[in-house]
Amino acid sequence: MIVPRIRLIVLIVLVLLPATGLAARYPDWTLPAWVAALLVLAAAGWDAAGSRRRFDGIAARAPEIVRMTVGRPAAIVLTLENPRAAALPLRVGVALPPAFASDTPSVLLRLPGGREAHVLTWSCRALQRGRFHVTAAFLEIPSYLGLWSLRRRSALQSELRAYPDLVSGQKQILGVFRHADWGWRSVRKIGKGREFEQLRDYLPGDNYEDVDWKATARRRYPVTRVFQVEQSQEIYVILDASRLSTRDAGYVRERRRSDDAFLEAGPAATIFEHYIRAALVLALAAEKASDHYGLLIFGARPDGFIKAGRGRFHYNACREALYNRIPQSVSPDFDDLFTFIGTHLRKRALLLFLTHLDDPLMSESFLRAMPLCARQHVLMINMFRPAGAYPLFSSADIRTERGIYEHLAGHMLWSGLDETRRRLRQYGAGFALLDKEDLCSQLIDQYMEVKQRQVL
Repeated sequence: MIVPRIRLIVLIVLVLLPATGLAARYPDWTLPAWVAALLVLAAAGWDAAGSRRRFDGIAARAPEIVRMTVGRPAAIVLTLENPRAAALPLRVGVALPPAFASDTPSVLLRLPGGREAHVLTWSCRALQRGRFHVTAAFLEIPSYLGLWSLRRRSALQSELRAYPDLVSGQKQILGVFRHADWGWRSVRKIGKGREFEQLRDYLPGDNYEDVDWKATARRRYPVTRVFQVEQSQEIYVILDASRLSTRDAGYVRERRRSDDAFLEAGPAATIFEHYIRAALVLALAAEKASDHYGLLIFGARPDGFIKAGRGRFHYNACREALYNRIPQSVSPDFDDLFTFIGTHLRKRALLLFLTHLDDPLMSESFLRAMPLCARQHVLMINMFRPAGAYPLFSSADIRTERGIYEHLAGHMLWSGLDETRRRLRQYGAGFALLDKEDLCSQLIDQYMEVKQRQVL
């Protein structure tokens, strides 16, 4: 593409238009006017035709994959190729996806002479998580005489991966991310470990149930088994990516807050966004505690599973499975989910569910299918606290007649969930309502309590 520059427009205004006016008013000026017009047109035509080769070989390249965090400054490193190594001015623009923001729509620079490649850092910021593609960069150089701007589209094949921000708004769990202080504290272990460590000679006072009778028969003297606190336990986060996870997290707002305060807070992310952040934070906590962590995602049926493991590459695999996941408008099949768990998870593990049981049909379906795994694994079921789901008289801030009815409705909702909690407790499963602001810290507290009690 070629477009006129200001210099060409000024030349036409200062030369061509006056010459045309003089020729129209004074016939003797007709020939000089034609000569001036032809010179201007010839210069513009030669400049346009001769400058097309100036673009030969000039192109932009970008990395195949660029990783960044939502809401944080990032950069795309562009390589500008200039095979002729000629010095020339260049304007560059990048066609970013709508989910990205940049303070610089275009960058004007000068390619230095004697270099076939120039590196340009393009600053941007991701507004939402997911996988996006940058398909083109737009280049502009002036013609030799500066009368025209030559523009060209340079194809790019770069994939942008925007990961959720785990730290923003989570000051209470910053210790998980610091190398100097992981946020743990020394706590007393309840009971003794049941993981075999070694055999040793029997000592007075050893419990008879710890005596290894087979080893005693072989050695012909009493031998005791020594146990240690369980290490490398398996933790699974089970994420609900069905229709109820598509709800705006603003629906869980506290009814005691005024509507004006809620509107001023702005739009909130979906519940699934908070679940993803909590799953990744819990993975980091399990990594610091030397446990193995895994991931299971289900919509209508289980469709994302990562076996429990640990290490940097395993965490990256979990993050890659989550960052581009979008919840679907489908109802989950809990029978299929628990059948999958029973066939794929043989070792006893802690299963942390992030799901929704405020729907009566889903709650009944979950309670009907859960006994398949409740005896083998430790189950902790978590969900967002619905709006106003508190017991009656839990707050004295009731000022209007509407507030009375809202608190009564919240108590009825809480009562139904409390009945679900009692039914889950019959199978040894825990149930908790999570607050949006303390979601990650509440899950970490659950996990650390299970480790302290040595339930696994």
